[in-house]
Amino acid sequence: MNIPVIAKYIFSGVIASIVMFCSLAFFREVLGIWYLYSSTLAFVLSFITSFLLQKFWTFGNIEGSNIHKQLLLFLIVSLINLGINGLGMFILVDYLGVWYLIAQFFVTASIAGWSFFLYRVIFKNK
Repeated sequence: MNIPVIAKYIFSGVIASIVMFCSLAFFREVLGIWYLYSSTLAFVLSFITSFLLQKFWTFGNIEGSNIHKQLLLFLIVSLINLGINGLGMFILVDYLGVWYLIAQFFVTASIAGWSFFLYRVIFKNK
């Protein structure tokens, strides 16, 4: 069965988001870490999950020769996303009073849209 790339991207994103939401809730609710720190830690765990899934499964890029370059580019995009994530969370939670888990859902969805096109370039097979 040949699964379309966009379906793989969405599925991989859902898995990375589950990792992010579960770890966010764990860091915030169980460990009592401030929501912005919790969100950042959760984003890091999600980054690792997302990179591995996007590279090897979604885009089928199994070659290791340029993995350092891909990781660097993926990191740059992710750091930009982290900034957007933090700013979005701050605005939605502190200024608009949105519950932090709902805020994270909306921020994550907005980040996912533009990231697909960038990841597609990063993991393009030669």
